[in-house]
Amino acid sequence: MAKNFNGTQINQSVTIVEKAGTAVPDCRNKLLKYDSAGNVVLAADGTAPIVGVAIIEAGYNDVSGAESGKVEVGDDIDIQIKDIGYVIASADISKGAEVTAATGGLAATAATGDYVIGTALSAAHEGDYFRVQITKYQKN
Repeated sequence: MAKNFNGTQINQSVTIVEKAGTAVPDCRNKLLKYDSAGNVVLAADGTAPIVGVAIIEAGYNDVSGAESGKVEVGDDIDIQIKDIGYVIASADISKGAEVTAATGGLAATAATGDYVIGTALSAAHEGDYFRVQITKYQKN
């Protein structure tokens, strides 16, 4: 069951603000990478370094929920770049697994050669939110 972390407070020193390189229907808790213009886009796999995780309050803050997390090209996205963040699983992930990006900025278990965002601090099933200790590197 998915959880709602609206209002969760984090230390703002671990976040950066970058411009969206593409429109995204909902960027919240998704993994992001830089595009060739230096803007951020959803990471689709582990082939490029991952900048960080869009925080739960990123994008539009729509009271109805219909457009919450939406960003247009050039909009600001708040991104957590270190410490412990929440991401969304694309498939089953074991506690302790090295985590990388999958289609749509979701998280997956890293394979050899993938860029890793960090280590899963809890297990997750497809669509679940789970905690990741952000420690970026490329898996050998």
